[in-house]
Amino acid sequence: MIHMNNFKWGLCLSIMCLAVLLYGCGSNGTATQSDSSVATEAQQKDVSEPEEVVIDYGDAESFEAALNEGKNLEGKVVRFTAREIHPNSAIGFNVWAGEHLNFVSSRNPDIEVNDTVTVRTTTIESISGSWIINYEKVDHAVTDENTITASQSKEPEQSETAATNESTTAKPDANESSPAEPNANQSTPATSDESNKDASQAEPAAESAADSSNAPEQTENTYEHNAYFDIVEVASYKSSIGSTHIIHKVLAKSNVTISATLLAYGTDGNVLGKGTDEIILTEGQYNYFHYIFNSDISNASFQVNATPKNDTFMVGERNAVEMVQYDISGDSLYVTLQQTGDSLGTFAQFKLLLYKGDTIVDTEENYFSVSAQNLNGKGSTDVAEIWVYGVDFDRVEYVYEP
Repeated sequence: MIHMNNFKWGLCLSIMCLAVLLYGCGSNGTATQSDSSVATEAQQKDVSEPEEVVIDYGDAESFEAALNEGKNLEGKVVRFTAREIHPNSAIGFNVWAGEHLNFVSSRNPDIEVNDTVTVRTTTIESISGSWIINYEKVDHAVTDENTITASQSKEPEQSETAATNESTTAKPDANESSPAEPNANQSTPATSDESNKDASQAEPAAESAADSSNAPEQTENTYEHNAYFDIVEVASYKSSIGSTHIIHKVLAKSNVTISATLLAYGTDGNVLGKGTDEIILTEGQYNYFHYIFNSDISNASFQVNATPKNDTFMVGERNAVEMVQYDISGDSLYVTLQQTGDSLGTFAQFKLLLYKGDTIVDTEENYFSVSAQNLNGKGSTDVAEIWVYGVDFDRVEYVYEP
C-alpha cells in the first residue's frame, strides 16, 4: 500500500509539472505574437506617415532677397509660385519665379504656370544678374516659426552706397513724392486694376529727354542723373498674370555694370515689394532697368538704390550686333540681326522695348545663343522669332547688351 501511494503522488506531481510547462509555453507564444503585431503596426505607421520637411523660405521674394544679400542658400527649401514656363531655354527647362529667379532642370518637372512648388536647392549660380538654380522637388513640406517670408519684413533694409556715392534717400513719408521720379515733369509710375497693358490705365510717365529740354539742367548726383546714366523715360504696365512691371529707360554715360534695387512702401511705411535688376551699360547707348512686383503697389511710394560694378569676364564685346529690321506677322515678331563685331559674349543678349505710340507697353529679352544661333562671325545675319501674343504695339526699340 505504501508503494502504491508513492506511485500515485509521483504521478500527480508529474501531471502538475506538465500543466505548468504547457501554460508557460502558451504565454510566451502569445507575448511573441503581441510583440510582432506591435512591430508591424509601427512599421506600417512609418510607411504611411513620411517625415515632414520644414520650409526655409516661404516665398520667392524672401528667397531672392537673401540671395542678393550674399547668403549661401544651397540645400535650402523654398516655396514659390511658377510665374512663367520656358521649356526650351538655353539653360534647360526653366521655371521663372520672378525676373531673376530661374529654377532650372534637365527634364520636364511637371510644373504649370501659377503652380505653387516646394523644392530643395542643389546648386545656385549668378549669371548676368540672374540666379540659375538647380533643384529637386520636395513633398510633405510644412512651415513653422523659422520659415522666412517677405511679409515678415517690417523695417526697410539699410541702404547701400548709391552709384553716385550718395546715401540712398531715407524711407519715404506717405505724403512725400516718390524718390524714383526722374524729374518734376514725370510722375511716379502708377498701376491699374486692369490686367491689360493699356498705357492710359497704367498711367506711366513716358516723357523722353527731348520733352524735358526746357527743364532746368540737372546737376545733382542722384539715381535719375549721375555719372553713369540719365533716366530719360519711365513707364509701368501689368502683365497677363497680374504682376506690375516698372521700366526706367536710361542713356549711358560710360561702360559699366549697374545693380539696382527699387523698394515699394505702403502708406503705413511697411515694405510692399522689392524689384531688382542688373544691366550692362555701353556709353552713348540706351538700356533699361526692369522691376517686377507681384503685390499691389498702386498707391506705393518708392526708395531706390543703384551700385556700379566692374564688368565680369563674361561681358563680351560691346556693339557687336545691330538690328537691321523687324516685321510683325500675326502673333510673331521677326527681328533681323546682323553681327558687326568679331565675337559675342557667352551670355550676350538683345533687349526690346515695345511701344504703342510714345508709351512703353512691354519688353522682351533673348540670348543670341538661343534665338539667333546663326550669328557666327562679322557680317553674318539671322532672324529671331519672338511670340508677342496679346501685346498691342506699333514700334520696336532695340538694345544690345554684351
